[in-house]
Amino acid sequence: MTTDGPNDWDIAVGYMISNWAAIDQLDARAATVLAKHYGSREAMLEAGRKRNEIREVVASKLAREVMPK
Repeated sequence: MTTDGPNDWDIAVGYMISNWAAIDQLDARAATVLAKHYGSREAMLEAGRKRNEIREVVASKLAREVMPK
């Protein structure tokens, strides 16, 4: 947890992706899961609006792990 300033984050969410090609498939796979969960696009958008009322995205970054041999 970081607490250096009032606008610092207190929760981080990380996704581990096996390779760069898997990133290209995320949108299609997520759309299928979201459609099953929410039932309709309107319900999904409404849930997103409610989440945005209670949170603030501080940053979004793409990082690559490099493992030396």
